[in-house]
Amino acid sequence: MTTLKSMILSVGAVALLGASGLSAQTKATADIPFEFTVQNTTLPAGQYTMSAASPTRNLMSIRNDKTHQSILVLAPGGESGYRRTGAKNVVVFHKAGDRYFLSEVKTDAVCGSVAPSKLESELASAGNQPVAAVIVAALSVR
Repeated sequence: MTTLKSMILSVGAVALLGASGLSAQTKATADIPFEFTVQNTTLPAGQYTMSAASPTRNLMSIRNDKTHQSILVLAPGGESGYRRTGAKNVVVFHKAGDRYFLSEVKTDAVCGSVAPSKLESELASAGNQPVAAVIVAALSVR
C-alpha cells in the first residue's frame, strides 16, 4: 500500500512539473535602438521586456531592463495590422516626423495593438503621415 501511495505521489509530482514546462510563454524581449513613445510616455532606447499584465492579455507591461522604468498599456489582441507573410515575433512602430510610436507587439507570448496617442494623431494630421517601421532582429520570447 505504501508503495502504491509513493508511486501515485511521484506520478502526480512529475505531471505537475511537466505541466509547468508546457505553460505558455509570457514574456518577450526586444532591443529597441531608438527613443519611442507609448501613449503619453516617451521611453529611451534600450532592451525592453513586454509581458501580458492581465489574464485576458488586454493589458501589456513594457519594462526597460536597465532603468526598470515600466508602463502599463491597454493593448487588445486580435487581428494583426502587420501583414508581412510569415512574420511573427515583431514589434511594430509608426514613425511620424522624427518620432517613433509603439503600434503593435506580435509574438507567441504577447500580442496586442496600442491605440495611437494624441501626439501621434496630431503629427499625422499635420502632414507627417505615419510610416511603419518594424523591429525584428533582437526579439526573443521566454
